[in-house]
Amino acid sequence: MSTMLFYNKIVPLNAEQHGKLKLRQSEGDAGFAARANWVPLAGTEFFQASRDFPVIFSGQGEDLVPVALLGLSERQNLFIDKKGHWEAGVYVPAFVRRYPFVLAHGEEGETSEQLTVCIDESWKGFNDKDGQALFKDGEQSDFLTEIVEFLQLFHGEMLRTRRFTARLRELDLLVRKDLQLQDARGRSYIIQDFQVVDEERLDGLEDAQLIELQRSGFLAWIHAHLISLGNTTRLQRRLPA
Repeated sequence: MSTMLFYNKIVPLNAEQHGKLKLRQSEGDAGFAARANWVPLAGTEFFQASRDFPVIFSGQGEDLVPVALLGLSERQNLFIDKKGHWEAGVYVPAFVRRYPFVLAHGEEGETSEQLTVCIDESWKGFNDKDGQALFKDGEQSDFLTEIVEFLQLFHGEMLRTRRFTARLRELDLLVRKDLQLQDARGRSYIIQDFQVVDEERLDGLEDAQLIELQRSGFLAWIHAHLISLGNTTRLQRRLPA
């Protein structure tokens, strides 16, 4: 599963090349995500995300990742309007909020443990005239420092989420599902081959396993995931007439 949705031209950020670069921000501008019908989530986001989206699991094996389902067909995001604005009052996943910045592996690829702050150089908000400066006197600005801290926090939470999904697989709690819904005109929408936690398998765990999940915080994440599945009908109601 790609972790680089939205990004078109990823380049490492450095003061020598980008010393004069500024970011012009437009509140609520999320047009870059308008064609994403899912985005990855960190487990700590489940509580807020479960108010608005179905939280499901996608991918295979070690690539299994929880995602917020944003649309029912490919390239459809039902939470962004025609002007490219994310709907007010709806949770914005950290995966979206970090754009156009990202932590990426260095030249050695994923075999390297070194992560570099990168940008999508093609993003329209970057310029050298107005906006928030990324560097000041050759050093990263306070604005950029806050962004880097956010990127590092999100990266850490995604690592913890990876341990969570690994534990779900170890306990054999996941089952495959297909989802089929119809809009007001009778058109069918099918989401195939995703996974959810099976409540019967969860109830069948030994007490020691449930205690371990509770103490790790994973049990609360599981419950938020299960609650979120009721949001599929909310997606259905958002389908265009």
